[in-house]
Amino acid sequence: LVKSKMWEYLGLTRIYTKRKGQQPDLTEPVVLSKIRKGTTVKSLCQNVSSQMLRDFNFALVWGKSAKHSPQRCGLNHPLADEDVVQIVTKTNAQQAKDKNYQSMVQGFSDKYHKKKFEAKKQKQGRLRR
Repeated sequence: LVKSKMWEYLGLTRIYTKRKGQQPDLTEPVVLSKIRKGTTVKSLCQNVSSQMLRDFNFALVWGKSAKHSPQRCGLNHPLADEDVVQIVTKTNAQQAKDKNYQSMVQGFSDKYHKKKFEAKKQKQGRLRR
């Protein structure tokens, strides 16, 4: 009783995640706060991964906030306590149609090659000693 009142007073919401084709993980919820980032699908994606938010396509929601189970929702859908959410990300073909896709891929490539070059340079430095 006291614990549930504390959760309610603090505005905390437990959201369970689900992977495609699997049962929801009811042991470790993602805890969202109304005060900090909110309790929407967008705040759940931000809490899990910024890359997930960037590649977000839609979410399937089961629980109190859904009108029917599962409900296909967007980023602004408000989540209720103990909802189950499955995030569906964009396919590679959908990502390729994004306007900033080319620059994003180029950025990843540059970062990878820079890291590889630095490792090679470091290895040569150790061999010279």
